[in-house]
Amino acid sequence: MNNETRLLSKVLEDRSITLLFDRGAGDQWFVDPENKNIWKLVREHYFAYGEVPSLDVITASYPNYKLTQAQDSLEYLVDAVIDERRRASTIKMVDTAIKHIEKQDHETALLAIQSSLSQLEADGLSGTSDLDLTVDAQKRYDEYEYRKNNPGLLGVATGFNTMDQATGGLQNGQLIVIVAPPKTGKSTLALQIAQNVHMKDKRVMFQSFEMSNHEQLTRYDAMRARVSHSRLINGLLTPEEEGRYKAKLASIEKMREKFWLVDSAAGMTVTGISSKIQVLHPDVVFIDGTYLMIDEQTGEANTPQAITNITRSLKRMAQRFKVPIVISTQALKWKMKKGQVTADSIGYSSSFHQDADVIFGLQREDEAVDDTRVLKILDSRNSGRGEVSLMWDWNNGQFRELENDDL
Repeated sequence: MNNETRLLSKVLEDRSITLLFDRGAGDQWFVDPENKNIWKLVREHYFAYGEVPSLDVITASYPNYKLTQAQDSLEYLVDAVIDERRRASTIKMVDTAIKHIEKQDHETALLAIQSSLSQLEADGLSGTSDLDLTVDAQKRYDEYEYRKNNPGLLGVATGFNTMDQATGGLQNGQLIVIVAPPKTGKSTLALQIAQNVHMKDKRVMFQSFEMSNHEQLTRYDAMRARVSHSRLINGLLTPEEEGRYKAKLASIEKMREKFWLVDSAAGMTVTGISSKIQVLHPDVVFIDGTYLMIDEQTGEANTPQAITNITRSLKRMAQRFKVPIVISTQALKWKMKKGQVTADSIGYSSSFHQDADVIFGLQREDEAVDDTRVLKILDSRNSGRGEVSLMWDWNNGQFRELENDDL
């Protein structure tokens, strides 16, 4: 009798499933079709009723299913199933890599290995990141001493000072959400923050599902050179703007760290993004238009369950790679109260709110005015709320906090 059958029998016998959820159990743990169906029924029943179903519930759908005696503990059986899946995945990974190596395609072999390792993480089959707080406790005071002697941000600056002072910057392991109504500028805000991060000698990975890489490239150039985006893409820059643009391009080539615009086709899933992170080693990751990603568990996009799975996985990925991950999504106008963006106005799934460490909201200051915006901290685990007015000037490529001199 295989271990996955014994594990399911133990779950049904003890009517206990929380350990499996704690270990990241998913449909992919079960190879046998009958076991996979039983697991799905158990999981869905638990989510609906808060308890593991009785054998009567199971046999109503699968009359021939019978429990197997499992003398071992639930903990042992979970470990046994994980070991089997890890072994099978490792063998498959090596076989695939060898086939590419034999064809002298070493780059594809490397990507296959990285993708397989990412899939292990997504499937809950990687090593644990559990932390024993009784070990190396003195190191925590050493970290405090460092912060005491080096006051300032805890993370990477966004370039919007009011927000940075409140949140401490973009911190490793955090999931940061930018929410805005359609056509308000969430993609522009994400790109401006990414540029500000890059200017601090940080490596950036930026993936957009809402704009092509070429569109993002021209927007980035307009922001850096402080020139009109419209005149740039139409070849109508003034002589002074052309000189400034050419000088900025020369300085960009000399930058020490990379700024990667990632092909969206290579990162439609969390596993794809994880693979890219392992290749590019960014300091900060940006994902624009997260609600357009494909969930690997359901095969769906833009459904509440799919987005819930995606945000949960992105949060775990930020913690695993110890980088800030900044994602964007839409606010639904019909959920906005008196035209105000709030955490409750986030569309598609409540998981954006539940999984985020910080939620930034962007909205127009006045519907009749297009050259300003309001940036808000809608919610944060470690700070209060706040807001600041922004200059929003595509004619001069400036997106920054308004200062007294601007008024």
